[in-house]
Amino acid sequence: MHLSRLRLFVAVIVSVAAIAAVSGVVTSAHAATGCRVTYSVASQWTGGFTANVSLTNLGDPITGWTLTWSFGAGQQVTQAWSATVAQSGAQVTARNAGWNGNLATDGNASFGFNGSWNNSSNPVPSVFALNGVTCTGGTGEPTPTVTPTGPQQANSMGFIGCSMAENVAQGYVAVGGKRMWGPYGTGGLVVQSWTDPNSSAWQKFDQQVSRFGRPTAVWVQICVFNANATYDEVKRLIANARQHAASGAKIYITGQPLYDPGQTCFLAGANGPQLTDDLARQAAADPTQNVTYSGTFRLKTNEVADGCHANTAGQQSLGRQAQAFWG
Repeated sequence: MHLSRLRLFVAVIVSVAAIAAVSGVVTSAHAATGCRVTYSVASQWTGGFTANVSLTNLGDPITGWTLTWSFGAGQQVTQAWSATVAQSGAQVTARNAGWNGNLATDGNASFGFNGSWNNSSNPVPSVFALNGVTCTGGTGEPTPTVTPTGPQQANSMGFIGCSMAENVAQGYVAVGGKRMWGPYGTGGLVVQSWTDPNSSAWQKFDQQVSRFGRPTAVWVQICVFNANATYDEVKRLIANARQHAASGAKIYITGQPLYDPGQTCFLAGANGPQLTDDLARQAAADPTQNVTYSGTFRLKTNEVADGCHANTAGQQSLGRQAQAFWG
């Protein structure tokens, strides 16, 4: 009798252990991290590039993430935003910022960085891992060969913006750019200057049209004083650009240039440059607007003349970035 009870007790323990083991396997499989990564080169110029990374959690919710990959052609991260990024040799480790670490299933986090490259090859990393587990949901877009889209005739692309757009145009001409108009006196013309299609700002634009014809593409730069602009105003800029351009013109949109950490544009306000970039991304994500976000213009500390505008080296840097965006 005692032996039978012992056998029964052992059998129960073994059964419970087996169930626990199976449950452990199922739970572990269900909780295993899965992810999809989209890596794209937003702009590329001699010696440097800007990349955007979008991470989608395909597994169970997580409360913190570390994404790793290795570069294959000697690229080096020089600056990052919306994540803490470190590099050792070819290995790169990106950890969530304080505000974007919680990812639900199918939740997304995005970050970006500037880097250097060898001016010959800048391939997309082939393998990404989230919290130590290799992502199998695809690595997204290949690194584009910088091939401009749209018509490439000289002066076929107009632009609107403020003095920061002038800086880009000045540098664009200086480095031999032909497609986009050169500077035409838009200094100080922030978003509100362009919301009325009959404003003096658009009259300046139309003077360029009388010289070169209606542009087949227009770059809309969102420019602010003291972080003052709304998305409704941005939509009016886009509508007005279509009205003043050729029928079916391609509309590109960006914010003002962003700066190295600790530096900002005193005219735009502490958060002004980032606000303009956020508004540009919002417009590009809005299917009703049909605009293309070209990427982020960036100025390094030694490329700024007065805490806001580009010096000569900065203008040329912006010009090269514009060439990478549009040719």
